[in-house]
Amino acid sequence: MSKFTKSLEEKAEHLASVPKREQWDKSIPSIVRREIALTIDQIKRLKEKHEEQFCRLLRIECYVGTDLMQLEKRIPRYAPYHFPEKEKFKQKLFEIEKERRKLSLRLEEKTQGLEEKLLSLINKHEQLDV
Repeated sequence: MSKFTKSLEEKAEHLASVPKREQWDKSIPSIVRREIALTIDQIKRLKEKHEEQFCRLLRIECYVGTDLMQLEKRIPRYAPYHFPEKEKFKQKLFEIEKERRKLSLRLEEKTQGLEEKLLSLINKHEQLDV
């Protein structure tokens, strides 16, 4: 995470941490603060969900890797180089890596969209609060 993104999220959390009685009034700055709080929450949930998915992919990768290592111990020493089961496990590992790249790209795209929205909301709040 870049320094700007980190400072953006810190600023947003500061703005969102308004006392409860002021949080639900009908003024425009309060409405913008609620939108900021929602956007921060969405960013956190998105990161948590993607972290969970990355952990699942890692767990699956470990299972496939373990199966591959166990298979290699059973393959006869002078067996043909391309053993069908071994190639199947290697293909699974490539598919897992492909899925990990897709997941990273989706996370980056979604996060960028939410960060742009957050920046816009903070700018609006700053203009209104002057």
